[in-house]
Amino acid sequence: MNIRTYLIRCKKENLIWLFWIFINSLCVFLNGMLSARAITTLVNFNLREFIIYSTAILLVNILWVVQIYQGSKANEKAIQAMCNEIRKDISLKLEEAGIENYEKKNKSTYLSWMTNDIETISDLGFETLELMLMQSLNIFFAIIAFLSFHFSLLFTITVFFITMIKLPKIFTSKLDKNALIFSEKNEELVQAVDDVLSGYRNLKNNNKISFMTSKIISFANRYSVAKINYAKTLGGLMAVQNGTSFISQITILIHAGCLYFLKLIPLGGVSSSQYFSSIIFAGLTGLTANYAEFKSVNKIFEKFENIDSEWSEVEVNNSLSIESEKLKGSFILDNISLERSNSSIFSDFSLEFYANRKYAIIGKSGIGKSTLLKIINQELHPSKGNIYFVNNNAEKFSLTNLQESISYISSDDHIFNESIIFNLTLGKSIPKADIDNVLERVYLKEWIDTLPQGLDTILSQTKIDISSGQKQRIMLARLFLEDKPIWLIDEGTSAIDEQIRKEIERDILKDRGKTVLFVTHHLNNEITSLFDECIDLNDLV
Repeated sequence: MNIRTYLIRCKKENLIWLFWIFINSLCVFLNGMLSARAITTLVNFNLREFIIYSTAILLVNILWVVQIYQGSKANEKAIQAMCNEIRKDISLKLEEAGIENYEKKNKSTYLSWMTNDIETISDLGFETLELMLMQSLNIFFAIIAFLSFHFSLLFTITVFFITMIKLPKIFTSKLDKNALIFSEKNEELVQAVDDVLSGYRNLKNNNKISFMTSKIISFANRYSVAKINYAKTLGGLMAVQNGTSFISQITILIHAGCLYFLKLIPLGGVSSSQYFSSIIFAGLTGLTANYAEFKSVNKIFEKFENIDSEWSEVEVNNSLSIESEKLKGSFILDNISLERSNSSIFSDFSLEFYANRKYAIIGKSGIGKSTLLKIINQELHPSKGNIYFVNNNAEKFSLTNLQESISYISSDDHIFNESIIFNLTLGKSIPKADIDNVLERVYLKEWIDTLPQGLDTILSQTKIDISSGQKQRIMLARLFLEDKPIWLIDEGTSAIDEQIRKEIERDILKDRGKTVLFVTHHLNNEITSLFDECIDLNDLV
């Protein structure tokens, strides 16, 4: 991943953008050349040619106005196309990550990548590239102009040209380092803000709300220091470059003036020499500083490129694809060991689950109930041992992809800012009659029927608050609609009113065609009798 990748990928938009950049530089060149001719004809008292050149200048400036409008549009269209391609590539990498690898970084880190980092690439990468191209073209046309005035001017330009190219090297490495620090502090600030805002209720309830502001300001100050250090380095570079630029422009003006007194160039050449020398040296000042900024985005691209450097590779034994065949529902945990945060959760742990049976998973908090379900769902991968699944031919095998055979829901599952129908189906095509039937089973139909837009109601925009119980029932409805042979339910009914919860749990446990693992803290005698087996991890771990 680098700037070049996206310039090539969006070549159509970028060629249009480049065309309008060229037109801009051409207008700058023609404006200077025609002005020089106009002044010369005026000194020679040639009114007719003066009017012709003045009219040509007017036409060039009209073209320039058109360029400003079209160029701005082409610029934004190309940049947004490339930014979206970067977001797509990051998103595709995350799709490949798997849950365990995805959760190695905080959600706010990915949020920062998709927003702040891409905004930085847009500003320091694509926008800066436009300035560099424009400056390079302006310098090229200005050199042509000086050659048309007198060849000796090129010698003076070359001396200062070399000087201004060499000077920025003093600042380049420091600018790269400060740009990386600035990016890191920006990411830390986003994470800090996300952290305290997520815990707002806890802080408020414990009379510690002042911690929110203090933490935000603390990280904001670190961000500010990094941004100021970057600006100081860039400012030093710009100061040296601009000082050299001013001296260069005065020297060119003196040189052109001498050539005029020697009658080697017209007066218009003298007036335009300062115009074109300012284009060259101001362009070089900007070009070298912008190049240093432009290079700094490479560090961000390296970060994106190395997203998967920390990912774990999952070793799979006896792999077998079951694209067209679901699991039978039986599976075996064979001598599983798992450590997290330097502590052992499971050690040589074995269990066997049989198809279509219902298992209650209980145990004290932290014993590993949720972890067990995540291992079965392959969100976590044991350091030792295997999980074997049994297909319809009674063959044992291990899988890397269980999405077609296992449904997993937990108390903290996510509701998307989309329609109710999307949250129920995740975009899959399911007959309306099946959806209505499931909504009846989870006691949601009556509520949805009261909404003006029914199933098309956007949950983030509805004026009716979504309760935790309604959220869990939407998750359970999704589980019913998926209709997979294995159901892993982790506190999936904990927030539902007691009477409705019992009815839904009975519905789940009476389904003869499902293997159910049910983690709960609300196990009562009436529901316990519906389980085939109650597994108490306190006795096994």
